[in-house]
Amino acid sequence: MNLGSKGFVQDVVDELKEELEQESRGLELVESNEGYELVVKSDLVEAVEHLAPHRDLNESELRTLAVTAYNAPVKQSEIVEVRGNRAYSHLKELEKRGFIDSEEEGRTKLLDVTNHFLDYFDLGSADEFAIDADQEETST
Repeated sequence: MNLGSKGFVQDVVDELKEELEQESRGLELVESNEGYELVVKSDLVEAVEHLAPHRDLNESELRTLAVTAYNAPVKQSEIVEVRGNRAYSHLKELEKRGFIDSEEEGRTKLLDVTNHFLDYFDLGSADEFAIDADQEETST
């Protein structure tokens, strides 16, 4: 982007981050694995969540959740085989957030979606998710 040195870019990022920390600002700049993201400040999320439902999970977590929900109940090892080693951290976060439950099964875990998952995505059952996903596949 021809912005100059990495130090200059970092100074600009730091300046933007500091400016966004003001109480009157609704966004904050956070560093993620992919770089930087502008996100709604946590105390304001509830006021604007209707504008972008289901965006409080990052794209990778949503993909891991989709694979898990579509195949549920499913072994954690199968999800990791499909999604890669990063799925471990995704699954840990999804369980912490109440979207999935796990129980030990030998050397792996058996994963299933929770009622919170169903409520969050306004589904009557996990089967409804699989049906919606199948219909989505055939229409694309």
